[in-house]
Amino acid sequence: MKKTLMLLAALAFTTAGTSFAQTAPATTTTKVKMHGGKGGHGPKDPAKMADHKAGKMAKELGLNADQEAKVEQLFLARQQENQALKAKYGADRNAARTEMKASHEKYEAQLKSILTPDQYAKFDKMKDEHRGHGKMQGGGKTKVKAKA
Repeated sequence: MKKTLMLLAALAFTTAGTSFAQTAPATTTTKVKMHGGKGGHGPKDPAKMADHKAGKMAKELGLNADQEAKVEQLFLARQQENQALKAKYGADRNAARTEMKASHEKYEAQLKSILTPDQYAKFDKMKDEHRGHGKMQGGGKTKVKAKA
C-alpha cells in the first residue's frame, strides 16, 4: 500500500516538474479538441482525473476516507491500463475488445469489494441512469399518433 502511494506521489511530482519546465508557451489561434470531452482543454492528467472521479463518487455515495483512497487508486490503475491498451491496439477497437471487457470486469469486481452492498447498488443505479436506461421506456422508440 505504501509502495503504491509512494509510486503515485513520485509519478505526480515527475509529471508536475516536466509540465513547468516548458521554455515558451505555445501560441495558437484556434482551439484543438484533444479528447472526446467538452471544450478544447486537451487531455487531462490521469492522477487528476482519478482524484476528481473518486471525490465525486465519495460525495454521491457517502464513501469514507479509506474507501475514497482505494477508489482513487483503482481509477488511476484502470486509466493507466486503458492507456496501455490504446497504445497497444491504436484505433483498432475490435482487436482490443476482449481485453477491454476483461479489464472492465476485473475493475468492477474490485470496486464491488471496496463499496458496501448499498453503495454498490446506488452506484449501479447511477451507471444505468448515466447510460440512459430508465430515461425512456420501450427501447427509446416513441409512437406518434396521427391526427384524423
